[in-house]
Amino acid sequence: MHRNPDPAAEAVTPLSGSRMKLIARAFAGCPDRWQNVVRMDPDTRWHLRLHSADDHDVWLESWLPGQETGWHDHAGTSGVLVVARGELEERISVLNGVMTQVRHIPEGAARRMRRRQVHHLANVSLAPAVSVHVYSPPLGATRGYEIGAMGLMRSPWTEAGRRLATRRSRLQ
Repeated sequence: MHRNPDPAAEAVTPLSGSRMKLIARAFAGCPDRWQNVVRMDPDTRWHLRLHSADDHDVWLESWLPGQETGWHDHAGTSGVLVVARGELEERISVLNGVMTQVRHIPEGAARRMRRRQVHHLANVSLAPAVSVHVYSPPLGATRGYEIGAMGLMRSPWTEAGRRLATRRSRLQ
């Protein structure tokens, strides 16, 4: 068996949850790295890729009151989010959408997102929120879902199956 001499051709090993959490906390804990680029858009949730590496990327997201993601997964990518400012609510699909688990995520808290986890994030508070997300391997797309009488089903809405914009700041 011959080994490929090109190291980039080999699969990248995803980061552990604890490593992603450390990275997310480091970015969230340094608002000087992101507070001048964050935007609050009244029409849609705003996001920006802050950092990209072979094995992970870091995203900044803003949330005005009432803004939400809808049900989605991360197309096989694991992640960790840290609420840098404000608070968020996460709903997690349980038993294929028959039930949902609701979790409050206060400022400073971290949440793990597993590879096949379908969830829904929202700002249900009266104040804006900012979150930092680390994905490994890097996030390429999200897939949307709906929960109906038949439970959890793939949906054709908004970001479903679309590749995410690769806007980057100059923070790298």
